[in-house]
Amino acid sequence: MTGLTDFPRHAPALAQRYRDAGFWNDDRLADYLERWADETPDKVAIAAPDRDITYAEWRAASRRFANALLGLGLKRGDVVAIQYPNRTEFLIAFLGVAMMGGVLCTLHMPYRAGEMAPLMNHGRARAVICTAGDEKYDAPATMAGLKAQVPTLEHIIVVGGRGEIGLDFDTLIEGAADDPVADPPAPDDPLVLCFTSGTSASPKGVVRTHETFTSNLRIYPQTIGLTAADRILVAPPFTHVFGLSCGMLGLCHGVTNVLMSLFSPALYADRLIRGRPTVVFSAPAHVAATIKEGLLDGADLASIRDVIVAGSVCPPEVAAALERRMATGRPGQLFGMTETILIMQTPLDAPPEVRHTSTGRKTAGIEVRIADPETDEAMPAGTEGELQLHGYSVFPGYLNNPDANARAFAGDGFFRTGDLATVDGDGNVVITGRVKDVINRGGIKINPTDVENLLQAHPAIVLAAVVPMPDDVLGERMCLFVTLAPGARLTFEETTGWLEENGIAKMRWPERLEIVGEMPLTPTRKIRKGELAKRVA
Repeated sequence: MTGLTDFPRHAPALAQRYRDAGFWNDDRLADYLERWADETPDKVAIAAPDRDITYAEWRAASRRFANALLGLGLKRGDVVAIQYPNRTEFLIAFLGVAMMGGVLCTLHMPYRAGEMAPLMNHGRARAVICTAGDEKYDAPATMAGLKAQVPTLEHIIVVGGRGEIGLDFDTLIEGAADDPVADPPAPDDPLVLCFTSGTSASPKGVVRTHETFTSNLRIYPQTIGLTAADRILVAPPFTHVFGLSCGMLGLCHGVTNVLMSLFSPALYADRLIRGRPTVVFSAPAHVAATIKEGLLDGADLASIRDVIVAGSVCPPEVAAALERRMATGRPGQLFGMTETILIMQTPLDAPPEVRHTSTGRKTAGIEVRIADPETDEAMPAGTEGELQLHGYSVFPGYLNNPDANARAFAGDGFFRTGDLATVDGDGNVVITGRVKDVINRGGIKINPTDVENLLQAHPAIVLAAVVPMPDDVLGERMCLFVTLAPGARLTFEETTGWLEENGIAKMRWPERLEIVGEMPLTPTRKIRKGELAKRVA
């Protein structure tokens, strides 16, 4: 059996409450493309380095792709996986899948067969879209090999292929009609399947319907004043919910999407300057790496109004360093997760000390509390505890994973984020770390986040991560991993001296320094601390 029909849904009474309050409505994702293609057909919708696409051209291509998929025998509810960078074809494909009622299952670009097979099996994918491949990675051959491991997989669609393996993306589009789909999806039909962290044996998949996805696209942008006059640059990959949501909120509001396919400091700097975006969505690591290479020194960033940083905790000095390089732009921070989408934002008219240090205030329809991680009891303002969330944009549960669901929610339905945080009297939430990242050094619990933030302000350091290393006496000690700016050198004594100068008590200093050429990162440029902990162990 194929087709994603059985997945967690909100309780009927709760769903009705969200509809009555106006958070959910009957919007489907493709409705926005239809609207802007009708109202502004000749406006540039997608500005890629190689070509521009208007809203009318985007709609025509996506309609053709939708009809091509139906012609292959796919139907509403069928899962179409995609492993593809932030290029025009991704957006055409996603809207085509959405038009015909399919479900897009995102696979990150660094993934290989071992990571993809369990995810595709979990969603029972019938088709997959991939690149033509190169000397480093033969994507079509990898997908062909996956057919033996994923019994539901029938179709391999290759962009720029025209080779021996799979169907060619462009040929499918050229051979199909650009008529509207005869049987479009319902608002409560599934739209996307994204995976968050979890073991291969027990994937944590989050299903979003059209109404639960588009509601966030309508509500969150109000906090940043997004309009159709904007040009947005989304640095995170579309295969992650951060990048996918930000790209689609551009569609929702009729903006121009300035594309950057895969991150490198040079390409990021080029798109910031030559792409002339007004709003930029980035991870802290995008900003830090580009600044440390000197690529934004003296650059013309006058077009940029706001840079929204998310994906991981942003060191305050990174935000401050970026603001110093912008003529009138303001860095702010956003909080979101695969399980919640985009739900908190720093007020962009707030002073720098708020924008640079907090992840902001809750958006409409969201409840926030700081709770005791052991008891789930609410804690007073200013107290550090676990950030817990409830509201229209919080998912109802993971796909086919009851064990993960039992751990994810408190008894009253609040979602346990796993983030440590505080909240001040104005409602500004400051993420102070992760519950699982706290290091137990001889019975003393040490949250390394502020230590890492201070170290990343050191001129020689680009990225810093403090992880536990086993110790027979204290249980755990602290190891510091860093990557360095080009041409920089660093000694262990210089790191501890820097911490001492900045008032960090000696009991919280790392006891070992490891300099690495490249930090293990997630697709959204978040440091994979678990891998570092394994190395040092």
